[in-house]
Amino acid sequence: MANLKLRVAKSGNINPKTKEKGFVARVLTNGKASVDEIAAMACRNTTVHKAEAKVALELCIDAVAEMLKQGYIVDLGPVGKLYPSCNSVWVEDAENLQLTSVKPSVYYRASDEVAAAIKGAALQWAQPNEGDEEPLDDENTPLDGSD
Repeated sequence: MANLKLRVAKSGNINPKTKEKGFVARVLTNGKASVDEIAAMACRNTTVHKAEAKVALELCIDAVAEMLKQGYIVDLGPVGKLYPSCNSVWVEDAENLQLTSVKPSVYYRASDEVAAAIKGAALQWAQPNEGDEEPLDDENTPLDGSD
């Protein structure tokens, strides 16, 4: 297995404490792997057709979502685990913590293998202008929250 190489770009950012403008590093990805691409890759050197692998993968994804909705921790083996989670404000007195300030979320913990690959990755600066585009989430919204 090849060693992971991450391209890193310098990205303008505001310090949340001091409100000063500065820079942070952010990883430039190589794109997004689709279910179709993962299914095709998974059935290489097998007799399984990519359509069968895609259906099986989609059924697994549906099952993962259902288990999370039921409050289970989902162990994805060599990928890691998904945990139902929440975020809330900090309060000094437990009586002051209100459900309206609690937001449900999902927490991902990488497997030891994945975590070691990321931690052991070689870093290299991206080429000038390579990181000019803001990273987008699934709704094509910049991850920094700007529109």
